[in-house]
Amino acid sequence: MHVSSVWLWCGAVVLGALILSQFFQKPSRALLWMLRSLLVGCVLLAAFDIIGRSFDLHLPINPITVLASGFLGLPGLAALVVLHLWVLA
Repeated sequence: MHVSSVWLWCGAVVLGALILSQFFQKPSRALLWMLRSLLVGCVLLAAFDIIGRSFDLHLPINPITVLASGFLGLPGLAALVVLHLWVLA
């Protein structure tokens, strides 16, 4: 296992633990927060798709991109755009 994948797994475990702890403390509040984040992610991706058409950019709307843009907001959307351009360039 590479060092970078270890850090990625550590981050995923910490994020998962934070989400689970919030869910068990106040389940209804955590569920509403997650649903709001997913809705924000869908709206961000849809807005980017509309604006990105003029620049010939397209991000697929799938669970991974919705979660990244929803939970991270605009920095997550920017990271998705950079990754998309980096992989396809």
